Amino acid sequence: MKSCLPALAFTLFVVTGCTTPPPEPTPPPPERLSQQVARTTLERAQQAYDEGDYAKAINTLKSGGVSVFEGADANTRLDAMKLEAFSYCVANQVPECRTQFRKILDTFPNFDLSVAERKHPVWGPAFEAAKRLKR
Repeated sequence: MKSCLPALAFTLFVVTGCTTPPPEPTPPPPERLSQQVARTTLERAQQAYDEGDYAKAINTLKSGGVSVFEGADANTRLDAMKLEAFSYCVANQVPECRTQFRKILDTFPNFDLSVAERKHPVWGPAFEAAKRLKR
């Protein structure tokens, strides 16, 4: 019996001493984090736009700049660029609106407004002017 005690003690030591804590959760990959930041920025800008604060919408989108939307997926980038163009248009900054539409067309050559959007009295003509300049 005496000879079993050291073996039993060693076994208990090994079993209790070798348990490892569960691994720490890994942080999200940078792409996913960038997408989250871009979506949050876009949501804040959309809220300002919906409240009629177009200057705040533009500033929110520009404060993030390219760095926020560069890591985002194409749909998020396009949504942000389009919201910026619409914000310029309704804020009566038509040259900036056309410039933003040109940037969209440079990045997304197949982009087009929906039929309803094309009928808007400000951004419809601004978009068409930007399209003509791209030809």
